[in-house]
Amino acid sequence: MKKTAKAKQRSAPLTDAQRIIGAVKKIPRGRVSTYGNIAEVAGLPRRARLVGTVLRQTPASTRLPWFRVINSSGRISFPVDSDAYESQRAKLEAEGIELIRGRVDLKRHAWPRRDTELDELLWKMDD
Repeated sequence: MKKTAKAKQRSAPLTDAQRIIGAVKKIPRGRVSTYGNIAEVAGLPRRARLVGTVLRQTPASTRLPWFRVINSSGRISFPVDSDAYESQRAKLEAEGIELIRGRVDLKRHAWPRRDTELDELLWKMDD
């Protein structure tokens, strides 16, 4: 049985970094996600620290909505008095995401919003 040209041209599996970047790109405007949720969406459960590492190593010139990723308590992970904190806060507020006492209301702004959304993202077949 002969293999078709399509079978020979199968693309290489995505790297962990590519999967994480793809997941971050899916976060809609006006929503945030946690490092852990991004890891889940990328198919890398319990790899929240890897998400932070990938985002930190991604060039600033990349058009990636990195600022929509926050920690599991709803806080920006940069030190409060840093330029990076102020930049992330300003970008979130420009999208209508308010920080109250330094926290984002995850019940209101989290993505994905429900377990079913997460299941759909994890198991949906790419077209």
